Amino acid sequence: MKSGKWRRLLNRQNTILFLFIIVSLICTSVPYFKFDLLISEKIQSINSVVFQKIMWFVSSIGNQPFMILIVATLSFLLYLFKFRAEAVISSLSAAGSALSGSLIKTLVDRPRPDAGLVNVSVWLSDKSYPSNHVLVFTVYFGFLLYFLMKRPKRKLKGTILLIIFVLLIASIGISRIYLGAHWASDVLGGYLLGVLWLILTIWFYNSYHGKR
Repeated sequence: MKSGKWRRLLNRQNTILFLFIIVSLICTSVPYFKFDLLISEKIQSINSVVFQKIMWFVSSIGNQPFMILIVATLSFLLYLFKFRAEAVISSLSAAGSALSGSLIKTLVDRPRPDAGLVNVSVWLSDKSYPSNHVLVFTVYFGFLLYFLMKRPKRKLKGTILLIIFVLLIASIGISRIYLGAHWASDVLGGYLLGVLWLILTIWFYNSYHGKR
C-alpha cells in the first residue's frame, strides 16, 4: 500500500482510537444511554419469526466454541491452499482482539442490559462493554474480506464468501442488541475497537508481504 494511503489510514485510525477512548471512559460511569434504550426497543419490536431465527443463528456463530471451530477450520483451509501467512495472521488477530476485548470489559466494568428495561434472551456473567462478538467478527471476517478483495481473479465462490462476510459483520451487532446481550453503545465500542485491530492486522499483513 502506498505511503500516502497509509498516512490517511493512520489519521483515521487516530480518530477512531480517540472516539473509542472517549466512549469507553463514559461507559465506565454510565450503565446505558437514552439512545441505547430507544435502539433496543426499536430492534426488539420487530415481530418476525424469520428475523428472530436469523438473529439467534448469527449470534450463536460468535459464541466461543463455535467461533474457535470456525477460525480453526478456515485457517486449516487457508493453510491447505498455501495461504499460510493469511492463516496465521487471521488466527492471531482473532485471538488477540478477543483477549483485548475481555481485558477492556474488566476495566470498564459495565453491567449487561437489565431485564427490567429490555427483553434479555441470553444471560451472561461477564461485563457488557465492548461486545466481543462484534469485535472478533469485525477483525476476523474483516481481514478475510480484505484478503478476498485483494485477489486479482475472484471467482463466484469468492464473491459469495465476500457477501457472507459483509452480512455477518453488519448483522452481528443487531443480533446482540436484539437478544438483549448488549446495548447499542457496547456494539459501537466493539466496532470501533474491531476497526482498530483490523487496520493493525492489515498493516502487519502488508508489511510482511513487503519484506518477502
